Amino acid sequence: MNAVRVASLSLLLLATGCRPDHFTEHGNLRSQGNFRNTWLWHPQGCTRDPFDGLPVGQSRSIATLLWANPGLRNSKLSNPNHSPDAPLRLEMQAPEGQPDEVVATLHSVDQGGILLDKTSCSTLTLHTQENPPNHAGGRPTLSGELQLDCRTDESHLTATIKFDRCEY
Repeated sequence: MNAVRVASLSLLLLATGCRPDHFTEHGNLRSQGNFRNTWLWHPQGCTRDPFDGLPVGQSRSIATLLWANPGLRNSKLSNPNHSPDAPLRLEMQAPEGQPDEVVATLHSVDQGGILLDKTSCSTLTLHTQENPPNHAGGRPTLSGELQLDCRTDESHLTATIKFDRCEY
């Protein structure tokens, strides 16, 4: 391999996030249901910023896993709304007064606010660990493992996802 190809490959890997200080994940969120509700996607991002509109110190938000809309990535679909009902974000929070528990809210292409808690899940666990910031003066990152097995009206949702370097 010549030096130009090596340099190009190195720049490509740096630009696409293959760095040690970038969000990484292993695992998928799977839905088994009717045609539109059958999918398997790995998260593309994560944020510790709360989605509930409260300041960080007052929010019960732990972390939110993010996915890109598959309809926007698939050039074969003339309309992004014709894509499968894939996940867009999974917000994980500690219920009020129960800091060791977790509830989640799934927002998908077709549905928003699907509550995942003890009433709909046989398994819903999130183990997390704070890590040093990625950059000097930054805020701590979060690593963790999510396991869930939940049933909603239209789907059976399962996941085992390990993630690292979730940032604010």
